[in-house]
Amino acid sequence: MERTGRMTALMVFLLGMLAAAQARAGTKWEFGEEGWVTLGVLGQVHYSFMEDAEDEHDFYLRRGRFIVNGQIIEGVKVFVETDYPNAGKNGVNADFDIQDAWMDVQLFGSNHWVKGGLILLPFSLENRASAVSLLGIDYNVETIKFVNDFVWRDYGVSLQGSFGDRIGYKMGIFDGYDTDTKNSDADLRFTGRVDAALIGKVPTGWFYAQDSVPTESYLYVGGGFDYQNKATRSGSGLTRDNEAWVLDFQSGFKLDEAFFLLVNGSWYDWDNSKFDGNTAFVETGLRYRKVLGTFKYSLQDPANGDNIQDYTVGLQYNLKGNNIKGGVEYRWGDSSDWWLVGIQFLL
Repeated sequence: MERTGRMTALMVFLLGMLAAAQARAGTKWEFGEEGWVTLGVLGQVHYSFMEDAEDEHDFYLRRGRFIVNGQIIEGVKVFVETDYPNAGKNGVNADFDIQDAWMDVQLFGSNHWVKGGLILLPFSLENRASAVSLLGIDYNVETIKFVNDFVWRDYGVSLQGSFGDRIGYKMGIFDGYDTDTKNSDADLRFTGRVDAALIGKVPTGWFYAQDSVPTESYLYVGGGFDYQNKATRSGSGLTRDNEAWVLDFQSGFKLDEAFFLLVNGSWYDWDNSKFDGNTAFVETGLRYRKVLGTFKYSLQDPANGDNIQDYTVGLQYNLKGNNIKGGVEYRWGDSSDWWLVGIQFLL
């Protein structure tokens, strides 16, 4: 009965989102001479099977988002996104959150923008990737070890831009999101990254897209850092800094009119209260028209303790780009074997 109730609640929520999307998504409201607003809806339903897990068979709403995107005047944009994450996972009700809320202001008509609000930390290609365009069914969450964050986000101000088609940057000053372990006397947080396009053009959008079918081949590499002095405190009152850096790359190669090869990878170094050591992953995808096969290797290597190495294979089918897609993945290795099935719609 409990599982039936959870599934019924999820289906009702999804139907409500779909009804709202049919009524509003794709509609653009214009106001003034240059202002406009659009609405979007993202739904991702997951089913997972893992032996000896709290819920061996688990059906839940991984993401349920309403997205507001708009422009006040030319060069002043706003973005707000809510989420209903992991609703029903392990039988737990989710909280309805405002996950992103910021304003983006263009500097003097240039390629440089100032953003302020609740922002994705400008650290790595992985944590800045759009949830609708991942190469796998979900993020490589096991390799991201942030502290003082809200789902990889923080309050602050950032500067983003590019110099021609080859060099791009994102950097910001943040408060360090209030958590149970945050030190009340922590200094400000400094986070940023630089991208270089070796082939093609450097990405300049708000989010990175991992599974986009390239009209031409591209390869960009980059690096990021994340630092906050006296970031966290322990129960004994001791404080610890947060230091992290990453080297990563993302690429897409058009093999012919039907085949595309996608390869992404990251190497992280973490030194904070959550994790001390290195994590890494390499993820590949071979796409033939609407079918995408994937393979991933991931590593968690703590300074003290045994490392964890896992492998994941997957198969996806894409309909109308990222608007409708579904897939299945199987993971094995040092972690528990895991089957994951995902369905996504974006309207």
